[in-house]
Amino acid sequence: MRRLFTLFLMLGLCAAWGQGEKKGSAAPNTMTANEQKDGWILLFDGKSLDAWNVTPELAKVWRVVDGAIKCDSSAAGGTLLSKKDFADFIFRAEFRADPNINSGIMIRNPRLRTVAAGEKKKKGGGDSQGYEVQIRDKNPGRYSGGSYLTGSLVNVAKAPETAKIKPGEWNTFEITAQGDHFVIIYNGVKVVDAHDAKLTNGAIGLQLAHPEDARGADIEFRNLKVKRLPGGAVQ
Repeated sequence: MRRLFTLFLMLGLCAAWGQGEKKGSAAPNTMTANEQKDGWILLFDGKSLDAWNVTPELAKVWRVVDGAIKCDSSAAGGTLLSKKDFADFIFRAEFRADPNINSGIMIRNPRLRTVAAGEKKKKGGGDSQGYEVQIRDKNPGRYSGGSYLTGSLVNVAKAPETAKIKPGEWNTFEITAQGDHFVIIYNGVKVVDAHDAKLTNGAIGLQLAHPEDARGADIEFRNLKVKRLPGGAVQ
């Protein structure tokens, strides 16, 4: 009996160790010791939007719900921009969305700066367009870049048609921008490997576009992590 008990105990420990190895990652919105050592930055802690510029208008669109940044498609659209700018980097994100969503991840997004006499000059900002990594499975047929669907780098390179939103599941992006070279890995598959030199630096953004086209089609983001690469400007 004692030997049998010992055998069951060992099997239980092995199962627990196996599960720990299989997970091999931190809890949502946290970082592993190795990620911290490698220089990763957490852009969302699961509780607050402290790393993002939240205007009164954007506060109506984006909020924290159950450990994720979630949009409210009953409001107007809007792009939530990171407080810091990033030039060369790797950005990782998870999202869960209604397949009818019209959303995206903005990178190297310029900012808008108010200058003398109330005149606005585009140094960059919410109204200036950066590179957009598309999150949209349907072409509405009337918007710029409409044929660039999920996983594509809009107006630069199209992802394969197989790159679809998995509804009700957490989808993953790993986006690398280094110089004029862009690589996008979507749900573990490389979907874009392209070059473009229009923009070199800017904010990371979470976009909700044209919510009036699909009220009730929401999106959630979590596990937002970025690592600067050599040559990236530190702001």
